[in-house]
Amino acid sequence: MRQTSLLSGWWVGMTVLLALATVMLAGCSGGTIDDDDGYDPGLIDFPQYRNLTIILRVIDQDGDPVGGASVWVDGQEAIETTENELRPLGSGYPREWQGWLANWVSDGYRVVINYPNDSDEFDIRVGKTGYWADETSVVISDWEPDEIFVRDVMVLEEQDGWLTSAEATEPHKAEVIGADAGFKRAPGSEPTITIGDE
Repeated sequence: MRQTSLLSGWWVGMTVLLALATVMLAGCSGGTIDDDDGYDPGLIDFPQYRNLTIILRVIDQDGDPVGGASVWVDGQEAIETTENELRPLGSGYPREWQGWLANWVSDGYRVVINYPNDSDEFDIRVGKTGYWADETSVVISDWEPDEIFVRDVMVLEEQDGWLTSAEATEPHKAEVIGADAGFKRAPGSEPTITIGDE
């Protein structure tokens, strides 16, 4: 009888300790998502990456191309500035965009999708001395394909003292489209700049 009551006390004590340990672990973990970047190491299919090709038509209020303008993607200035002339998009771009005129193109960016239903949002800003800057936002969702094209028209208004910066830069969203079926990047053109946290 004495051995049975000792075993019962041991089981009760172990059950209480196990319950306390479970509560402490649940309370300290804050869930399954890492607070630093949203990445859950338990999800074997994540993180996932979406390669971007960003295409801009940067013009003045008369529709003429503005060359030498600086482009910031997610707050980081690109090395290349805008060209002085608009060039039509050809093969290698989505069929419905071929012939569209642009003067800044980069395929050096990618975004990170850290968990199901995750999305990344970032801004593209264009500016040049003597003009008000223009800005657009881009949203990439987890259901998007691996290769994505982004485009927008950025209008740089000349600074003339009558227009305020707030009036010159109305917010807008860039257009996002998946690559055509069978699209392949050229070897060596993989993105080198990651937008968002990994």
